[in-house]
Amino acid sequence: MLSFLCLTALSGKASRAADWSFTPGIEVSEEYNDNVLFEESVILEDFVTRIKPKMQILGKTEQTQLQLDSTVIGEKYYEYGHLDTINTDNKASLDRRWSPKFLTVLTGTFRKDEILETELERAGLAGVRKDRYRYGFDLSGTYILSDVLSLTMDGGGTFSYYPDGPYPDLDLWQISVNPVWAINLRDSTGLFINYYDADYEDVSTIRTFAGSLYWRRDLGDTAYFVLGAGYRYTWTRYGVQDIWLSIDPDTGSFVLEPAEERQTREDDGFIFNFELNNDWTDRFSTVVSAGREHYDAIDARGINRNYIRTTLKYRLSETVSGNCQLGYDTTTEDGPAGEDTDYVRVAPYLSWRLTRNLSLRFGGSYEYSQYKTDYSDYNMDRFKGWVSISFNYPRLLANH
Repeated sequence: MLSFLCLTALSGKASRAADWSFTPGIEVSEEYNDNVLFEESVILEDFVTRIKPKMQILGKTEQTQLQLDSTVIGEKYYEYGHLDTINTDNKASLDRRWSPKFLTVLTGTFRKDEILETELERAGLAGVRKDRYRYGFDLSGTYILSDVLSLTMDGGGTFSYYPDGPYPDLDLWQISVNPVWAINLRDSTGLFINYYDADYEDVSTIRTFAGSLYWRRDLGDTAYFVLGAGYRYTWTRYGVQDIWLSIDPDTGSFVLEPAEERQTREDDGFIFNFELNNDWTDRFSTVVSAGREHYDAIDARGINRNYIRTTLKYRLSETVSGNCQLGYDTTTEDGPAGEDTDYVRVAPYLSWRLTRNLSLRFGGSYEYSQYKTDYSDYNMDRFKGWVSISFNYPRLLANH
């Protein structure tokens, strides 16, 4: 009811002008995993059942759109029941077009997830499997200055909390500015400037300023590429444990006292990104992306990440399609004692739309990671095979 009143007030329309809908859905999957924790020594092999009920509430007027998405993920392990968990992913967004030239988007998120899987997906880094609670908000605005020039500004915060440790809680603030110039009907260029301030509780503060210039070229109606390059500067402040020697005024004897000394480190480097999207035929399409970026890991490490990824899509028929994702990430930790990581992932799957609302999927993935330091060199791999069935009922409850 509150959401309805909020949308009506913002749109300036009568309530009957808003188009409201409710879309429920559910997905059930069974997975075989031969290395659940993605470790080298302690290898846990198990079957995992996942149940994912989800819903979407959508409200629209000519000027405003309110969307609420919520998913609950329940995981049941047959052999290792202590790994059972319930996660959730929730997002609310409010889009408002104030005029033909001005648009704003306000989003809020809440997520409970597992560190292990999210870190692997982001940068190929394996973390200890622990619960994480993440809250966040973001506000962006786009203003069309002229027929060829627009400006987007964005800012917000993300806050991560680890109830069981071992990682430090994180307050992350970010702001970005992105002017875009449309050169012609096929070419556009822009400047993306962003600033991140990551405060890891009682550990360190990492501030990163980056700027890059990019160019987009539409090669045709079904193909385009984006190429960008720039530079980033990172400033890190952290604590170093030390032992101080002092004299006890009462006894006159020497006493060893622990102390923390705050130190700073500065680092900079080149960054770039590339993306090529192409529909080769009505059935076959590809997406290729590559880049170099700076990434703040969950344990307050600064990571330089290089990656190349490819997605292949092929539609066998009107109801059957295939997808294969391939990726390679290589990361290097800041500092002289950093750890280098190479991560490879291959993940194919096949999707079969049984009815308008019912779909069947099955596939698998293989992951391989190698870690290197000055003192050690080890690797690990993992295979997963799964089958899932999902049901969605678009606009089950709608007033239009």
